[in-house]
Amino acid sequence: MSEINDDVARSLRVIKNILVVFLGIVILYLLKILSDLFVPLAFALFFAILLQPLVDLFRRKFSLNLSVVLTTIVSVIVFLGLGFIFYNAVSSFISNRETILSGVTAELKPIIDEVTRFVGSELKEDELKEYLSRVVPTDKVLSMSGSFLNTLSGFATELLMTILYFAGLLGAIAEYEKVIDYIMGKNGDEHSVASETFRRVKDSISIYIKVKTIVSLLTGLGIGLISWFFGIQYALLWGILAFVLNYIPYVGSLIAIVPPLLIGGLTAESVSEFVFLFICLEAIQLTMGSIVEPKMTGDSLSINTVTVLFSLVFWAFMWGTAGMLLSVPMTFLIKVILEHVADAGFFVRLMDKKTGKELG
Repeated sequence: MSEINDDVARSLRVIKNILVVFLGIVILYLLKILSDLFVPLAFALFFAILLQPLVDLFRRKFSLNLSVVLTTIVSVIVFLGLGFIFYNAVSSFISNRETILSGVTAELKPIIDEVTRFVGSELKEDELKEYLSRVVPTDKVLSMSGSFLNTLSGFATELLMTILYFAGLLGAIAEYEKVIDYIMGKNGDEHSVASETFRRVKDSISIYIKVKTIVSLLTGLGIGLISWFFGIQYALLWGILAFVLNYIPYVGSLIAIVPPLLIGGLTAESVSEFVFLFICLEAIQLTMGSIVEPKMTGDSLSINTVTVLFSLVFWAFMWGTAGMLLSVPMTFLIKVILEHVADAGFFVRLMDKKTGKELG
């Protein structure tokens, strides 16, 4: 009789696991096809977590509802202001396309002449300029920059919907324990497992976003100042771009130093000047990414490096640029959810930072 019961229990466990896998596939499919709905919601959620201290600050003098309204207004104004500055910097860069191409052509022409003379051919200046124009299609860069900015903003493309998300989440997160405990049927001082789980997610993601923002600001400021010091054109743009790209784990800060390094290399008066520029830019990237950020983040997000890299690829496939920016918080959210699934211990251990240390 016990063997029959064991077989039934085993069969039920297999069926449950199959249903869980099927449910996970359905959820991922919905996240993919309804990305226009979920991306603004995800951005609104993480911004709402980040800006809870501002809500608490307003609540010292105002009611919760008024504090949420004031926080929403301030946040939208600041965000759209930063977006406007970024878009103007990109537009200025693109509008000077011909001047930039002419300058790059003039810098590269002597080098190209030496190479073509060595191989026994000739490349005219107009041909070189046309070739560079095809290699760097600045007309497409403008549209990409615009869409990239809109993707970043989340609530710049779907402004009304995201503001509603943001305002609603600000109020709900401020009273999250009461809301979740009420839904879970808990009263009094006893908190539900769901509210404790959400508290852990909120605190960890809040630390991550705050640290990432501070490090991104320092990275952008450092690269902008270095670009200005070396006389590289559009130093403000490269600083803002570095600030934005630094939110993408690992690869973002590396990509951010490429434009000023290339332009600085073309305008450098000597090899030593170019090497010094590279050392300065790389020092900023390494210091912020490998020393400052891990030190400030600590163990708030217990996810290993391999998981972060895989999540970066996965969320980029799911949501494009927005997914790359949200990859770490979303992966941590999934990890915490899996911790409460009975048969998901293997995946939790696989994602844990301890696993990464043991593998290292």
